[in-house]
Amino acid sequence: MRGSVTKILRQLGCGFVITEGGDESFFGPYALDGIGIDDLKEGQCVEVELYDLGMGSATIKRVRCESSRRSDHCRCA
Repeated sequence: MRGSVTKILRQLGCGFVITEGGDESFFGPYALDGIGIDDLKEGQCVEVELYDLGMGSATIKRVRCESSRRSDHCRCA
């Protein structure tokens, strides 16, 4: 699934991504796949894998850098 980084909390190594479906989800430092928190920018397109927490909520279990493809919710850097 693709999304766009909406907020980065660099001191904590985590942040938030809004997916193409319009849902905003949290990612922690454990989710960064081959990248560091300093490699991300707000508005950057990323590929994410979600983990369903149940009761309609999810967290991000993997964040990877996205190619230069664009979507309505991605503002690729």
